[in-house]
Amino acid sequence: MDTPPTTRRLDYLTAPAVIAYLERSDAAILPLGPTEAHGLHLPLGCDYLIALATAELAAQQADALVLPPFAYSWPGATAKLPGTMRLAPDLVLSVVTAIFESAAERGFRRLAVVCAHGGDVHTATLAARAAFERCGVPVAVHHAVPGRGTTAREAELAGPALARDDEEPGYCETSRFIAALEVLGLPHDLVDYSAIERGPVARQSTSSTLPPAARSAGAGFYFSDITQHIPTPGSYSAAEGRAYLDATAAAIAESLRRMRP
Repeated sequence: MDTPPTTRRLDYLTAPAVIAYLERSDAAILPLGPTEAHGLHLPLGCDYLIALATAELAAQQADALVLPPFAYSWPGATAKLPGTMRLAPDLVLSVVTAIFESAAERGFRRLAVVCAHGGDVHTATLAARAAFERCGVPVAVHHAVPGRGTTAREAELAGPALARDDEEPGYCETSRFIAALEVLGLPHDLVDYSAIERGPVARQSTSSTLPPAARSAGAGFYFSDITQHIPTPGSYSAAEGRAYLDATAAAIAESLRRMRP
């Protein structure tokens, strides 16, 4: 029988249980994301909770442990929105690198990080490289965000998901978050379904005249209104969201398997 997902959490285990795990395996997954505003209907922990759910699914497949999520990654363009916790990117880079190094020192020699936030494509990759150069342990970087996957299955799911999100902004992330709640066994009242029932909310302009390259991950502007980041959709699909989480989890598990000596 598979170990229940909750017992894959490092912070839920006793020290003797960790010792027993390290006698048979050495893989760990870090869920990474910011605490940032997510429109009118999703909680501020949306991204790191999606990453945590994906990590738990991957840990089941790869016999890995899930490190406590780091919930303060660089938010980027949402930094001025209500509730968003802003840590500077250089500070996040230092802390995440130190987490990887600490995990390696404790015997975890196969590491992965999973993100569900656009800005983490930068900080997570840099931290993974820095950790490798300092302690020689590779870190596989994965993103539970359509369009940033590493496998054919993720690409297959990403096309329709992104097309639907173009038609109904907010649909894709809302679907993945609701799927994450089900994986984690968290209450659905973390979502304001009444906002969804009222219908789609159009994405407001960011008032930015910068070219796309300058706007990437919020490099050259800030959102000024909470409706700009993850507008309220008129619908969602937990099944579609779960399919994408499963695809990313499978990619993470495969990365960890390939790291075996």
